[in-house]
Amino acid sequence: MTKKFLLIGVCLAALAASASIPALAGPEKHTEGDGHNHTEGDGHAHGEEEESDGNVHLTAEQIAKAKITLVAAGPAAVTGEVRVMGSITADADRMSSVTTRLSGVVVELPKRLGDRVAAGEVLAVLDSAELADAKAAYLSAQRQEALAASNRKREEDLWRKKISAEQDYLDARTAAETARISLDAARQRLAALGLSASDINALPGQSPASLARLELRAPIAGRITARNLQRGELVAAEKEAFTIADLSQVWVELPVYAADLPQVREGQKLVLKGNHGQQGDGKVIFVAPTIDPATGAARVVAQLDNAAGLWRPGDFASGAIEAGSGQAADITVPASALQTLKGETVVFVRNEEGFEPRVVEIGRRNSSVAEVLFGLFPGDQVATGNTFLLKAEASRGAAAHSHSH
Repeated sequence: MTKKFLLIGVCLAALAASASIPALAGPEKHTEGDGHNHTEGDGHAHGEEEESDGNVHLTAEQIAKAKITLVAAGPAAVTGEVRVMGSITADADRMSSVTTRLSGVVVELPKRLGDRVAAGEVLAVLDSAELADAKAAYLSAQRQEALAASNRKREEDLWRKKISAEQDYLDARTAAETARISLDAARQRLAALGLSASDINALPGQSPASLARLELRAPIAGRITARNLQRGELVAAEKEAFTIADLSQVWVELPVYAADLPQVREGQKLVLKGNHGQQGDGKVIFVAPTIDPATGAARVVAQLDNAAGLWRPGDFASGAIEAGSGQAADITVPASALQTLKGETVVFVRNEEGFEPRVVEIGRRNSSVAEVLFGLFPGDQVATGNTFLLKAEASRGAAAHSHSH
């Protein structure tokens, strides 16, 4: 009897448990082949979530901090281009060598390799016996000229007063002219040795000990790229002591092959990209009239602004020379605005919440501008600066969205 009641109790408990499962479990879950659980009746509309997939939410302050620039989509000419590769060199018109014009011993070296200098700044000081002799000769000639001029004036006064003979006056005048010629020659020699007019005029007031001081000064403003002097060194005349380069502007040496040469003209724009991601715009300043038979290319030189110091002589770069006037396009964006997302070409369009990736169809394009055939309206604000940040954020959001399913 006891066993019968025990069996009945177990059955009742099992029925009660089975009756409570639907109330506790909630909506039914299904497991798909990807291993993710999806809940039915969770109120989530998959179509709506896909439409917002990839949007990047940023405030105006965050956009400014990320240095993301905006450009309005609009009409522009899409020119042809010649692809080129070249090397950065110093601008030959902005380089200068400082050469010792006299021998001497280096006593001061206030400037080091790599220092920035202003035009006229002292680079080194030499103790030169030759310079001391040249200065002494000038001072002697100056005194002799003053004495001869005084004697001439005195003889002229005596001759006019009929006190002395005319020949004495003529001899004094000849001596004065000779002294003046000697003084001019001594001044010219000092100028040839690098002394300025103010330096020469200040010589009579200098101490004898300073006559041997030879200063090497910077002829231009720039940076010292070579220094070939050591303190205490006996330097011979005509030695190249310093090289100074103004690298605020550089050249790009671009070999252009004969097939592309007819499209290249002086004055054309160059769009350049360096090995380290730096970008810049230059201008073609020289196209060689001859072709190197060894390479089949002509030398083309472009000028490139380098105020920020991003381009170093010796670096290699690639880019394009814009050729021809180009054909007009109704809607264009800068080439830097284009990104690839999920295998499609997109641009990031500004909206109220930040940016949305917009799939576009591209027509003609070059290194600086691209024609948009479909996907944009005139006036749409498109991101052009640091768009790789937007691509990374959109890719991260898309990955998170996919994983949530």
